[in-house]
Amino acid sequence: MEPPVSHMSSRSSSAPDVTDGAQPVGTSDVKVRAQRSIVALGLRTLGSLGLRMVSSLALSHLLFPSDYGAFAIVAFTAAMGAYLGDLGLSASLVRQEHEPTEDEISTAFWSHQAFTVAIVAALLGLAPLLARSYELGPSGAAMVGAVALGLFFHSLRVIPIMMLERHLHFPAIARVELVENVAQTASTIALAAMGVGAWALIGGGLVRGAVGLVMLWRAAAWRPRGRVRWAIIQRLLGFGIWYQLTGIVPAILNGWVPLVVGRMEGKDAVGLVNWAFALASVPLAMSSVLNRVAYPAYSRMQQDAEALAEYLRTSIRRISAVLLVVVPFGVIALPFLIPVLFGARWTPAIPLVQWFMLEGAMQAVHGLLNSQQYASGHARERVYVLIGSSSLRFGLGALAVMHWGIVGIGVTATAITLTELYLSAWLVARRSPHLAGLEFQVLEPFLTVGALLALAVGLSRLATGQHGVLVQALVGAGALAVLVLVRERSRHGLSLVGELRAVVAHVRGRRASS
Repeated sequence: MEPPVSHMSSRSSSAPDVTDGAQPVGTSDVKVRAQRSIVALGLRTLGSLGLRMVSSLALSHLLFPSDYGAFAIVAFTAAMGAYLGDLGLSASLVRQEHEPTEDEISTAFWSHQAFTVAIVAALLGLAPLLARSYELGPSGAAMVGAVALGLFFHSLRVIPIMMLERHLHFPAIARVELVENVAQTASTIALAAMGVGAWALIGGGLVRGAVGLVMLWRAAAWRPRGRVRWAIIQRLLGFGIWYQLTGIVPAILNGWVPLVVGRMEGKDAVGLVNWAFALASVPLAMSSVLNRVAYPAYSRMQQDAEALAEYLRTSIRRISAVLLVVVPFGVIALPFLIPVLFGARWTPAIPLVQWFMLEGAMQAVHGLLNSQQYASGHARERVYVLIGSSSLRFGLGALAVMHWGIVGIGVTATAITLTELYLSAWLVARRSPHLAGLEFQVLEPFLTVGALLALAVGLSRLATGQHGVLVQALVGAGALAVLVLVRERSRHGLSLVGELRAVVAHVRGRRASS
């Protein structure tokens, strides 16, 4: 059970309650709220996937790799600004046991705004230099300035999001995000049709930020007041700075993709990488729902170690099963689908999309492990792992690009993510006697199904010779299906079919109880 909320008289009055989160919440209550949140975010994600597919299909014919390349370089500056302007204060408030007080919330809010003002001022000053260095054209400085000012849409929504997430009030967040996705899709396509190039991607993001900000503030029912207390900042930074470094470190070290690749291979290559990553993330969007709910849910279950361990194991098994049934067949079909759906100009990105899809499946499980590390207060441990893995991505990735071109990014990223997945599973398992053997449970399905996928692709190419990509895809899918069924009958490792049946049974049970 979660400890009761502190009522120490030395604290100021608590912030307005957006749900019933001021009451003690038990493990069963957390699970119920988490399941409701997963359903709400899952429905939102289905809607967002439809919008993303519409957007991808339309923009692939309206924009060019150079447009995506320019946007990727500019967006990198915005991403760094968002990380640096946060410092993890809101994440500390989500994790802490007692209900955040008004002074704590106000301190976090005004600190976010102060940090963001400094970041925006620095980016505006550097805008001309960035535009010249990466040949962004005459409007490059203006693009950097626009995304810099858009950081205020991020900083102003941090506290409303925190208040809703802390109490697992994700249905409200889901409604907001679906509406802002509609606004972004419509505005981006409209601007692209007007022929403004990369500005369409920037403008769509700004529209999304404005719409979402207004709706979130209404949902959270909180307005800025109070004052900033330095003692609170110091206490929240004790965890928050390490939590935020888990985003800052890879953002800096992985920033070589738009920056270094832009220098080595040109703006078009950056555009292909950015487009490939965006497309690869489409089928994995549902898995992000579990990861998003996991951190606040795990944070509120820390006092029940056995229940939390079982919850983590179950989540890992089920998300692994779903992804390993869907993703490998998608990888096989991509060489045929991409030219047909998006046009021949995107054909060079096919190998990247395939590698990014495989890496994304592992990242989905990795996200659950990371959420457990954060919830248990071991964000510093995660930072050390990230420094090592991100450094490897930078060094090995740059070498791979030099020898294999942009496809080297996908190869190195997948290999390093697999290694990182094992290390994170080991770190989580060693802290709990209820998680013994977690490393095998996490890695086994990815290694075995990955090997079967490689075998199926090899067999399809040997069997079809010079036949077209459609024939190769059909033969490869058939071979993979047979190999996976053989694996299932071996009864070693994770049963994909068994877990899928468990997922279906769980959904039916939830419907019946409702």
